[in-house]
Amino acid sequence: MELKNSQTLKNLTRAFASECSDGAKYQYMADEATTQKLSNVSTCLKALATNEMAHAKIFYDYIAQNVDVEDLNVEINASYPMSHAPLVEMLNIKSKNEEFQAQTVYPSFAKTAKKEGFEDIAQKLMIIADIEANHEKILHNLYEKLKNNTLLLSNEKELWKCNNCGYEESSKKAWKKCPLCTKDSGFVKLNLNI
Repeated sequence: MELKNSQTLKNLTRAFASECSDGAKYQYMADEATTQKLSNVSTCLKALATNEMAHAKIFYDYIAQNVDVEDLNVEINASYPMSHAPLVEMLNIKSKNEEFQAQTVYPSFAKTAKKEGFEDIAQKLMIIADIEANHEKILHNLYEKLKNNTLLLSNEKELWKCNNCGYEESSKKAWKKCPLCTKDSGFVKLNLNI
């Protein structure tokens, strides 16, 4: 089967649009985290945004390399959640969205791709599904820690590190201000135990 006449093309296009949307949302959430002086949370969200845009490029490149895209207009029917809530609630909402992508959307797309003879894209979709499952864990952990005010607490001694100057200290609780550079606790590297 040619990609141009396949359901896989529509699924790749939907996945591309979804990943671009998620990348933008994580960037917006990162900006909000920075505003709230949570540079460490912002760093995590920026990393997720980078991942999502890399996934979008994988989908786009696959289409561009296998279909004449100069004259391609793929019509898709898809819904995209447009939530707006405080940062902590957005972490929970996006966690559930990542779980849905990992457990439902990408496995379904992979099954279709495999059925249509696109083994390579089916494999990539399942790898990305695994990454989205990891994103769900990161977001859920951030949500729980912010909701419970335990972002910089641990039951056991941990090595906390300043993302600004590199100062390290082993304790159950991170500092409010770095003893070396005096940056606030928003610069403490997060231990999300993922």
